[in-house]
Amino acid sequence: MSANSEPLHEASDSHSYSYRRRLTARELIPVLAVGIGAGLAAFYVARVMAERTTFEREVPTRVVRRRRPRGEGEAG
Repeated sequence: MSANSEPLHEASDSHSYSYRRRLTARELIPVLAVGIGAGLAAFYVARVMAERTTFEREVPTRVVRRRRPRGEGEAG
């Protein structure tokens, strides 16, 4: 949708209307800088969180004991 310089609604009071005007490149630069900065900050936070977080659940490993054959072992 393009910006329209005409009033959106016909106001009954001539002092209470507003209109949109086209913004120049000089007026858009701060808005673009804030948007790019916010995007980079969000990307950085997401990247740091992804590096710190393990996505795979660690399965606890059981200690496997080898069984000795019956003939081996300490004789008492």
